[in-house]
Amino acid sequence: MNYLKKIVLSICFTAGICHAQQKNTDANYSFSGLIDQKIPVELSVSVSKNVVLGNIRYVKTKEKKPIKIIGTLNSGNHYHLEEFENDGNISGIIDVVLKNGKLEGDWSSTKSDAVYPIALDVQTKVNPKPQIVSPVPSDRFEGTYTYQYGENGYQGSMTIKKIKDQMYSYDIGSVTRAPGRNIADASGEVMIKNNQFTIEINKSCSFLVTFYNGFISITSVPSEQSRDCEFGMNATLDGTYLKVK
Repeated sequence: MNYLKKIVLSICFTAGICHAQQKNTDANYSFSGLIDQKIPVELSVSVSKNVVLGNIRYVKTKEKKPIKIIGTLNSGNHYHLEEFENDGNISGIIDVVLKNGKLEGDWSSTKSDAVYPIALDVQTKVNPKPQIVSPVPSDRFEGTYTYQYGENGYQGSMTIKKIKDQMYSYDIGSVTRAPGRNIADASGEVMIKNNQFTIEINKSCSFLVTFYNGFISITSVPSEQSRDCEFGMNATLDGTYLKVK
């Protein structure tokens, strides 16, 4: 896959620093622009393979506090980004395409289901600090990870505890949208290797858990057999879970 071109930092103090930045990120971008043609925002992101990590600031708010951004890069220029509050609630979703120095698409609210246009320009004179996406030290695997698409949306939580050496226990549960919520859950003991482990529900249903800096990503493992996860309709373990404890 042809990933976005790297923005080279203007000064590298040592060869070691440059090497570390290139190892962790493929590109670092700073953007500014408007949501709904009237709400000014600033967005900074780092891209590592297809994983995006950064923050967004609503510059007219009183605190101008940065909100964590976690997302994915698909097809070389399509960004799917989610705004994570500290408790794991996802307040906004950004689906945009980067083309000719512009990031354009939609911003969606998880609270009201409202959708507004978003248009941001690359700030070529700004060199954002690269985010460290991975790897994650093993002493940071333990904890509680969660996500929530607003009060009525999909929700999930996972607890990971160390047993001994590389062995850990996990307990995970998620639900679909209200009011007719369906459940997906699993628990067990696993060995974590190379920042990953697999949750096997049955022979035709399993999920890969990958640890990143401050969050985990859970994705379905393709299967040649007919997929049957034995969950309620539309329920899944898939998702991005923010570390909250």
